[in-house]
Amino acid sequence: MREALTLAKNGWGKTSPNPMVGAVIAEDGVVVARGWHKADGLAHAEIECLSALARLPKENAVMYVTLEPCSTHGRTGACTKAIMQAGVKNVVIGALDPNPAHAGRGVQILRAAGVNVKTGVLAQACKDLNFIFNYNMAHAKALLAIKFAQSADGKIGFSEEPRVHITGKIAIADVHRWRALFAAIGVGAGTLIKDDPALTIRREGALDGCAQRIIFSSTLKFAETGLDRAVFKDSFKHKTRVICPFDVPADKLEALSAAGVSVMQTRSVFEDSAAFWDEVKTRLYEEERIASIYIEGGARIFDSLIQSRAADWVFAYQSPQNLGGKALSAMTEESFKMWRIKNPKYEILGSDTLSYGEIEYI
Repeated sequence: MREALTLAKNGWGKTSPNPMVGAVIAEDGVVVARGWHKADGLAHAEIECLSALARLPKENAVMYVTLEPCSTHGRTGACTKAIMQAGVKNVVIGALDPNPAHAGRGVQILRAAGVNVKTGVLAQACKDLNFIFNYNMAHAKALLAIKFAQSADGKIGFSEEPRVHITGKIAIADVHRWRALFAAIGVGAGTLIKDDPALTIRREGALDGCAQRIIFSSTLKFAETGLDRAVFKDSFKHKTRVICPFDVPADKLEALSAAGVSVMQTRSVFEDSAAFWDEVKTRLYEEERIASIYIEGGARIFDSLIQSRAADWVFAYQSPQNLGGKALSAMTEESFKMWRIKNPKYEILGSDTLSYGEIEYI
């Protein structure tokens, strides 16, 4: 199962809105075939694994799969049917399907066909890998995560000075690892104007792609001076979208349209933050198949998300250095007191640390 989990991670950032899944077949205690779900629309891990075997399995063959095999016929066919047709008699499953309509159904189908099924092997690790997919299945909307890097004295930068790197190179590189997982990267208009972020994915210093990029603005004031920013001019400009309420000025909308910028207007106003963020998460998931949004600032956006309890996960990078002076916080003290991380995970990244996990509101 550990090998199947390692294989599943090969799909990091490529399978959305589907889960990452890995599978292996072992005979006489030796792995003889491997497979993983490579991308949305392609064969599932179990099918890839059976294809890699390229023959009928032995009587004692065991398939290990990180997620319960699907039992419905979608674009790629039901994996339970493929397993039974191949003659696999033993299946070991990590996590059950998080979809309430399907959970346990694959297990029941296999057992009814005489397949020996064991569940719950490394279940938590298998479940944790697909925290985004699990959320999608439970809520039918996009998971929204906030990310910030703060100094030892709780600051993220200065309002009137150029952007400063709070953390070191290892932590900065780690941000790109998570960017690669999420379907969309978002910032507020203030961060767009001040920092001119590219919001691309870079690995080992090289450009490695770009998720959907979202600029949140309640007024579209940035349209007066901000259309020269990188996200509107680079080779990925077609992946940039502005999300704003319905009540923004018409002339600002016209300016964006003239510049070829894609806009999604919400029926909810930004001031009604709970309704606004719920609409954003629901519509992006239902209309665009965007399963997750990674928000990188700024402070006004973070406060709105926390005050409305709309943020689902957090990635908090901590530096040992102090900024002092007139440096700004990621959010207000009131907002910081409203949440904590449920069952947090920690990583040491050089001299910095990362704490991340599901937000629990208090």
